[in-house]
Amino acid sequence: MSYEYSSSSSQNFTFPNPLREHNLFVGAAAAISGLTGFILLFQARAALRSGAHLEALAAAAVAFALMMVGGYLLFQVFSQLRFFFGRGRPQGLAPQLAPDQIGTSTPAEAVIKESLRQQALEYPEPADPLSGLLYSLVPDLIYAPRPVRAFAERQFQAGILTVALLGGLLISAILGDGEGGRVSGWVAIILFVISAPSLLNPRSGANADLGISVLSVPKMAALIAFSVLGPVAIALVGNSLPAPPFGIGATTLLLLLVLAGVLHGLFFTAVIRHRMAAPSTTVSMIQDTWNISVNPAMLSAEFMRAMQDGWWEKIPNRRYCRIDPIVNLADRTGEFRGSIVEETQPVPFVIDGARIEGEPDGDRPFASGNPMIITLINGYALLLVLVASVASFLLVGALTGGGSGVGSLAACTLFVWALAKAAFAVARFLRLRFDFRSTVIWMEMNGTYAAAEVAQGNRYTSNLHASSQVVQIEGMTFRLWVAEVHSAAFGKDGARYMLSMLGKPDLAAALAKRLKDFITSQATLVSVGSTGDQERAQRSAMMNAQLNLGNGTLPFDRLPTRNGGD
Repeated sequence: MSYEYSSSSSQNFTFPNPLREHNLFVGAAAAISGLTGFILLFQARAALRSGAHLEALAAAAVAFALMMVGGYLLFQVFSQLRFFFGRGRPQGLAPQLAPDQIGTSTPAEAVIKESLRQQALEYPEPADPLSGLLYSLVPDLIYAPRPVRAFAERQFQAGILTVALLGGLLISAILGDGEGGRVSGWVAIILFVISAPSLLNPRSGANADLGISVLSVPKMAALIAFSVLGPVAIALVGNSLPAPPFGIGATTLLLLLVLAGVLHGLFFTAVIRHRMAAPSTTVSMIQDTWNISVNPAMLSAEFMRAMQDGWWEKIPNRRYCRIDPIVNLADRTGEFRGSIVEETQPVPFVIDGARIEGEPDGDRPFASGNPMIITLINGYALLLVLVASVASFLLVGALTGGGSGVGSLAACTLFVWALAKAAFAVARFLRLRFDFRSTVIWMEMNGTYAAAEVAQGNRYTSNLHASSQVVQIEGMTFRLWVAEVHSAAFGKDGARYMLSMLGKPDLAAALAKRLKDFITSQATLVSVGSTGDQERAQRSAMMNAQLNLGNGTLPFDRLPTRNGGD
């Protein structure tokens, strides 16, 4: 990450580390994992001395993997000890233009301009039945940022899948198969394989598009049918089936599903807390009709000067659209259109407005979210790390002691480690939500121009003549939209989403008045402004006066000079 120091504003983007508490849990997990791996190395050493070379190699591999996990978690803590924003953060609402670049982009036109023009924010509708059920139970969730919505949909579907798997396991246990443990082992393995992809990658929903379903109607029907018919169907070919590759029984699978169900329940509770009430979408809009006789590009230049005067802490605005009006005087007449969209530097703030000790108000940069539920997720992740470490210790004991159940222990250990990793990842993701305030300003002008020429000076009595080509514009349409935007992003480099808009009528009126006063006060005639031009004009006027009065011409050496001498 980059860090930019400025003596006037460096503290505005130096954050109190939102991951401070998260780092404590991750550091404890790193210590548990590394210590377990170090202890297991001695078990591998003892097995190697006893001559069990293959068993020692397997135990050493497990120990090495645990020490690698501990090192990875420790390095993650080191990289999160300080937290600050650098230049260019957070991301813009659309692709940004360089200071001298002219153009626009599809997000600027379809998202920013349309939101301001219609004074409304777009919320995608639920795309699958389960999402429709979720939004009927939690209506305000639809106003949350899109990553939150996608994550909530994924967790809701994963919760239903867990319940369905538990139901299938219960039905399978009640109906039985009549062929002993081989069939029940295969049933448990099949249910385990079905559940693992959805339950072990919960955060994938936050990065996916809305409406992606992990549990469709055909999957539900197939799961119910397998729960009822599967044990009997497998029993018919039970004698020809090989032994299960790893012996996960119904009890073990039940325990794993309960662990996963508790974790997904915590995930869903945390993400639901990010919902918000129906937001404000008001925008201050000014429309006026102007008659001007200058190039409308001068209005764009004054607008950019006004924007620079309002830079927050001298940080340049983000420019998303710049289309300069083009006037071609050779065509004599034509149409023009201009547009500029700028956003002030997004300033982070505490979403609940809580006052921070030592700060004058609640707008000190800080991460938003609910620390208590995230603390519970971190604590549960640390508990899972402890359970996985114990399972790893038992696995190495089974490997070196020649005990049974190695396959089942290996599968359970990997499953619990994956749950712990998912828990830490989700806790970090939810803790790194940041809310921002900024002002979005859009100026638009369009109309028809006609070229004209204005002459200056008396053609018969004056020796000083001038002419100017001017633009005559009647009924130019001027529009200005101004809104304070509340946006949110997950992580420093995450995409930013508009959550609400609030009009700023005073700012809009002041800016429109400044632009109108400027453009209507511009002169169309040629002005002789330099000192040399004024002296020459004075000498020409004296010569014209002498000729018009019939007096003799003064010798050139008697004409006034620049220093006023004869």
